[in-house]
Amino acid sequence: MSHPQQSQLTLFVDFFIQPHLIPQWKAAHRPVWAVCAREPNCLLFDVFEDPEDRGHFTLVEVWRATKQWFLEVQMTKDYYAELWQKTEHTYRADRVVRFAERLGEGSSYRKEYLDGAECMD
Repeated sequence: MSHPQQSQLTLFVDFFIQPHLIPQWKAAHRPVWAVCAREPNCLLFDVFEDPEDRGHFTLVEVWRATKQWFLEVQMTKDYYAELWQKTEHTYRADRVVRFAERLGEGSSYRKEYLDGAECMD
């Protein structure tokens, strides 16, 4: 498969879920998280929860892609439409998507950050 430009697009996707519907939201999202993580252009996929705001989840995704490619190719995959249909009723506020272009400056990590993560290579 040919890859788009070698830029690294980072997405921060915030979901605000009604606390009593978190298990339902997670059950619908987990299979899609796994599919996204296995996409050839996905370099990193991670999920975070705000400890002070139960039900506020942030997905961090890094893609070997441009924003245009992501919107025109990745976001048109069938599993997203099905996911939104299954989960929009769980939201307490609209999801928020922020895009950032990775600079590579100041990037560092310790191996323990990846403890428990699955390497796709």
